[in-house]
Amino acid sequence: MSEKATRGQRQRLTVWNLGALVLIGIVGLGLRFVGLDTLPLIGDESYYWLWSRHPDWAYYDNPAGVALMVRGSTGLGGTSPFGVRWLNALIGAGSVLLTWLVARRLLSRRAGLFSAAAVAVGAPYLITSRFVYSNALVLFLTLLNLLAFWRMAREEAGIGEGLAFGVTLALLFNAKYTAYVYATAVLAALLLDHRHLLRTRRLWLATGIGILGLMPVMVWNASHDWASFRWQLIHLTRGAVPGGNLLARWHHVWVYLTGPLILLGVAGLGRLRTAGERLLTLVALFLLLPVAVSPANSPRNLSTGLVPLLMLAGTRLPRDLTTWPRQVLAGGLASVLVAGAVFGIGTVAGLGGPTPLPRSSIVPAIRRDAAGWPALAARLKGSDEPIFALDYSIAAQIAFYAERPAYTAWGQYRIWGIPSLEDTTVVALDYLDPEFVTGRLREAFEHVEGPEHLTFNERGATKVVYVWRAEELRWEQETFLRRFDFLTMLGEGG
Repeated sequence: MSEKATRGQRQRLTVWNLGALVLIGIVGLGLRFVGLDTLPLIGDESYYWLWSRHPDWAYYDNPAGVALMVRGSTGLGGTSPFGVRWLNALIGAGSVLLTWLVARRLLSRRAGLFSAAAVAVGAPYLITSRFVYSNALVLFLTLLNLLAFWRMAREEAGIGEGLAFGVTLALLFNAKYTAYVYATAVLAALLLDHRHLLRTRRLWLATGIGILGLMPVMVWNASHDWASFRWQLIHLTRGAVPGGNLLARWHHVWVYLTGPLILLGVAGLGRLRTAGERLLTLVALFLLLPVAVSPANSPRNLSTGLVPLLMLAGTRLPRDLTTWPRQVLAGGLASVLVAGAVFGIGTVAGLGGPTPLPRSSIVPAIRRDAAGWPALAARLKGSDEPIFALDYSIAAQIAFYAERPAYTAWGQYRIWGIPSLEDTTVVALDYLDPEFVTGRLREAFEHVEGPEHLTFNERGATKVVYVWRAEELRWEQETFLRRFDFLTMLGEGG
């Protein structure tokens, strides 16, 4: 083949790759933004919105990164569901392009396009982009840091690459505690394949910046009796609520992350020939295994570790399709990717109401979580007493929609400070037995009215809310908070 023909073939391939990337980006952006403000805020994102109203170095549950993101999002977009969510959705869409870039640099163009498509349409990435959890920000910063590390590892790299790696690592340390596990995986890759970096100034500059990035979380914990670290240790080793046996938890992972994405992740295992493959495998295993075996039962937190395996799955795509085994392999991978897209589209469609399309198992719970808050807030606005929410997740939703403070026994609210609950309006969902709650309220207060039983039906979801009015607290307030802690009440038969 002549040089001119070869150059023309390369140009056509470049145009095809660019066109495919643009299409993937448009699809990923559309699936994240269409109908973004359809549902009211759910528990996690209203809680992070509340964080953004109380700036701090860290919080009881996590570092401050997601609070800063929401602060910026509402500062530019206003205090509405769309205003809270748009920046998170944009960061989620940016992760699609970063997935392509990381896989292209560490592996190949094919792996880049394949994994970018999987993240663009994958149900868990659509969920964490459309609703403000911490995961979209963590994935974005993890991919940025992986790219910075790979650039820093080049022999010809300089101080600038070390600075980029250090800054992105420092930001990641302030996004989620899983960053510590991720940093351990990168250290393992460094000792395995990049020991030459130990002799360079750029690595030690990056290390110094990363350590500085740990300071906000460390200072906050030191000044709050290490509350956040202690809670995370309990959550990791014992779980927050009963989560069933290991088989039940793995089934939860399968239906939450969706089977097609998990199958693609499995296809990415065992790719260890190159330094890039080993780096991605280490990152994936370090991020996946602790969560997979933990009783915390939080499959959403597996989504970041799954992305490196999706990149590695793309390396199994054959370069050409001249033989039938290669055609079968390519067809199989493409079919699973299409199935993942069907689940992703079904997940987005299911957020608006019941759909026959397959979807992530979290969709009905999200619809139920979001249902009824504007209507309930209107009922609570006329009350003068402090509002005390038994369920941790609903206090921030009440505060957002009722435009007045609401409190709960969760550790972060205690840090902010809880006013006198001598007379209070008590709100709970039906996770707790209302008769059990009423009995305990009558032990704690002289007078108890209720519960008022409220039912909200929206988009095929039903939410049941109970409201009591309690007067003249007999107990010490600390005793009340301890006895009306949500997890304590669940454990005592509530």
